[in-house]
Amino acid sequence: MKTIASTLLSVIAFIFAAGVLRADSLSAAPRAAVVIYHDDTEPAIAFAARELAETLRSAGHNPTTLKSLAQMPAVPEPCYVVLAKKTSAPVLQLLLKRGGQATGELGEEAYALRRTADGGSKGYWAIGGDRVGAMYGGIHIGELASAGSLDDVANSDHAPYIAKRGMKFNIPLDKRQPSFDDNGTSARENSKHVWDLDFWKEYIDTIAKQRYNVLSLWNRHPFPTLVKVPGFEDVALDDVYDKDGKLIKKMPHAEKIVFWQTVMDYAESRGIEVWWYVWNIHVYGSEGTKYGLTDSPGNTITKEYIRKSVTQLFLTYPKLTGLGMCPGENFADKNKDHDFKEQWCWDVYGQGILDYKKLNPDRKIEFVHRYWLTDFKHIGHRFDQLPDGYDLEYKYSKARLYSAPNPPFAKKDVLDVTPASMKTWWNLRNDDIFLVRWGDPEYVKQAILNFPGKGRTAGYVWGSDRFCWGRESASKNPTSPRQLENEKHWYSFLLWGRLGYDPDYSPELLKGLIKDRFQLPKGDDLYHSWQTASQIIPLVNRARYVPWDFMWWVEGCKGNLLDKSIQGFHTVDIFLDPRWGGMEGSGIIGIPDFVFKNKTDGTTPLQVATQLDELAQQALAGVAGIADGGKIELRETLGDIRVQARLGQYYAAKIRGAVAVGLYRKTGVKQQQADAVAHLKNALAAWRLYAQELDASYTNKLFISGQKVFDWFDETGPQLDITIAEKAVPGESPATAKTK
Repeated sequence: MKTIASTLLSVIAFIFAAGVLRADSLSAAPRAAVVIYHDDTEPAIAFAARELAETLRSAGHNPTTLKSLAQMPAVPEPCYVVLAKKTSAPVLQLLLKRGGQATGELGEEAYALRRTADGGSKGYWAIGGDRVGAMYGGIHIGELASAGSLDDVANSDHAPYIAKRGMKFNIPLDKRQPSFDDNGTSARENSKHVWDLDFWKEYIDTIAKQRYNVLSLWNRHPFPTLVKVPGFEDVALDDVYDKDGKLIKKMPHAEKIVFWQTVMDYAESRGIEVWWYVWNIHVYGSEGTKYGLTDSPGNTITKEYIRKSVTQLFLTYPKLTGLGMCPGENFADKNKDHDFKEQWCWDVYGQGILDYKKLNPDRKIEFVHRYWLTDFKHIGHRFDQLPDGYDLEYKYSKARLYSAPNPPFAKKDVLDVTPASMKTWWNLRNDDIFLVRWGDPEYVKQAILNFPGKGRTAGYVWGSDRFCWGRESASKNPTSPRQLENEKHWYSFLLWGRLGYDPDYSPELLKGLIKDRFQLPKGDDLYHSWQTASQIIPLVNRARYVPWDFMWWVEGCKGNLLDKSIQGFHTVDIFLDPRWGGMEGSGIIGIPDFVFKNKTDGTTPLQVATQLDELAQQALAGVAGIADGGKIELRETLGDIRVQARLGQYYAAKIRGAVAVGLYRKTGVKQQQADAVAHLKNALAAWRLYAQELDASYTNKLFISGQKVFDWFDETGPQLDITIAEKAVPGESPATAKTK
């Protein structure tokens, strides 16, 4: 028997060593059957109950059954869960009868988790201040069960820290109705998905679980799709065409209206508001009609048409929450005449809403005026006339969400020049990271906590102007249908949504969710390595702050559009350009100031380079011992951590090389030139490793809107940096060098 036992132990030890059998699978015992009682008359709560049931079954609670609140027995089952609203008096009475703690006051979207033990039974309760609160409570219980066990549910009260937590979705409706920029691979591939109801159901379910409650859809001129306007009936567009003009779907305009009504109904069933946002002045899809519509600010027919479109929008969609508007990137020579622009916008959007309110005075219509290319003194006295009020919206970090969690711009640009009662939506513009999976919970927490308080924050929306966050379009191992970007980047989307609801996150819960997601023995190593790698891109952006999307894209080390001096690959000469220093308020000295002005009162570029190398090494070491076990998502996630580490090594070497090039030009010391060449050769080597890691997961030569084709195997740029260093001349300026 000893021989048999020892042989069996040897076999088990071999299986462990081979990574075939998870350590916790030997000790896992069958878990208790669970009954979930829920308010099945509320779609949001029923959704949470179904999701929770699936989670518990996956965790070994078999069987897990769903029952209505009316079926709750006087004698409790051994293990049960209750999802209900605070208005369910019988449920609250039963909670107290079974020894549970009273819930107290619960507001909108708030919930209380309670645990009871009565006669040997265990009860887990999620009592919501409303249907959405109960839904979030059920989702929270599922998170705890996934990360650990049902026994981790403890008495606790939860309420939203930020009331409105939204997604900014630039939507490519049609070739005839583009969003801001639909040229990229992501928009082209998603033009068909945005007309698929199954896509929207999956997407809305996903963001609801991530605790977003606002879906803002951004398009230059969506009205020809959304409404048929009296007097302008021929503007309404049938069918859907992709960017190349190919038919995606035969769809009469009446069916389009039903489609978007259905999307809004479904969103409402998950506690999510839907908004449409527009830019001005655009009439895409309306050109060439018999009405003479143009984008000229002096065209009175265009003003009448858009005003009537606004009214018709709210008449057509009873579940639409509100409308957002930008005063202009298309006012031609009127761009600087803010009084003219605001009067135009009031005549169109303000009056369009007032026209609707005359017909439906009891319905609340929300409105957001984007604070861009305008001045508040021309806004307030006009839009204060809206009976339901309005909010502003501001690009909180400009286009660099991943730079610093406490950007300094909002105070001087918005808070100091608007009334204290004025609320603002913070537009969290991510034009930094499109490919790699990012995850630093502490960064997100600090970003949320740094939003201006004392009633100044209306909410936030997260998104990009040059990327469509629908289904992913880059993986070499795509699912069918392709994975949602919100699922591929599940961790970062969870952080921005869930921490917006409650920034006081639990690292242990996040580690448990990572462990469960990837079926790892533990989640600690991946959690810490992921967080470390995710500090790299923000540090690069703080060290060299280039504010707008078209100017700079850190994943590709390139810029494009509008400014020829920074188009294409950003060489060391562009790194030495005095326009692009350290981020204001970051304490980092920009490369030009360090080299040419001898500034040292802060973190120097060379210290930043050291920090980048340290972060990269820590991240690489942290994931070195994690095997993917053949799981594609885990393999790609580990790859993305290595991608960020290699990118950090690249920028560390490049920063050193740029400093050395600048110092050689300044001092003429030959050793500086030799150092520059050596550093930039190291940068090239790091770029090659970066390219290899990217290529392991992603399809090369993606078209990134605003940045054109990204070919990571193209070494022209890194090689050019070496050439710049080799040919540098003492006394030469970066501007002179670029013209050679």
